[in-house]
Amino acid sequence: MNIQNTGAKNAAASTVKCYLSDDNIFDDADTLLKQKSVTNIKAGESSDKSLKYTFPYGETVTGKYIIAVIDADNTVVKTGEDNNQTVYGPIQ
Repeated sequence: MNIQNTGAKNAAASTVKCYLSDDNIFDDADTLLKQKSVTNIKAGESSDKSLKYTFPYGETVTGKYIIAVIDADNTVVKTGEDNNQTVYGPIQ
């Protein structure tokens, strides 16, 4: 995943959390898969992170979604929080 700082100020270090979801809307029912630390990102720059996760044998993920929540712990102060989630799916 490519995490971009589209703001005009440098962003402090934060955390990205990736969840498995039955739909494309992040909520408390979603299952945390993994979290990654993100170092400071300068204004206008980006950082690439990969997600490697092995699902338990027999678990079906077809039709589900992966939702990445950027700055999951709200450590970066900003005026808008509407661009902190990215949805991948449905998984084929």
